[in-house]
Amino acid sequence: MEPTLDRKSRVALLVEHVESPRHKGALESADVVVPGGSPECGGSVTVYLQGDGNGGIETLTWTGQGDIISMGSTSIVVDRIVSEKLTMDEILAEDYEQVVDLIGRDIIRNRKRHATLGLSTIKAAVRQYQKKIRTTQPKTRS
Repeated sequence: MEPTLDRKSRVALLVEHVESPRHKGALESADVVVPGGSPECGGSVTVYLQGDGNGGIETLTWTGQGDIISMGSTSIVVDRIVSEKLTMDEILAEDYEQVVDLIGRDIIRNRKRHATLGLSTIKAAVRQYQKKIRTTQPKTRS
């Protein structure tokens, strides 16, 4: 999403991502499945992550329901991660404030948690995947 878009265009993009979400659907072959959020607080998402074993993402999908901000921003974030082929370290370095700025503080207002729900759940999935990989890799002797 371009930060130079006007308010009307940013709202239209959010709605378009809600009506035609990117990379939405359960992934049976996921290495980790991580739920996040709650319906009472704007939405809930579940992230399905399949890693490539080398710090990259093989497949990233999501399911969820909630308001336009939480679902639209989740779709936008996942689409960006997939299209730019971000590594797990790059995902963990993503700044929540940039997501808020991208969507627009004027749109989000006091619903920052809604806008960052997708990214926070994706980061949790990455951390869980990295922990799982560390515990399943054979220990090397020195």
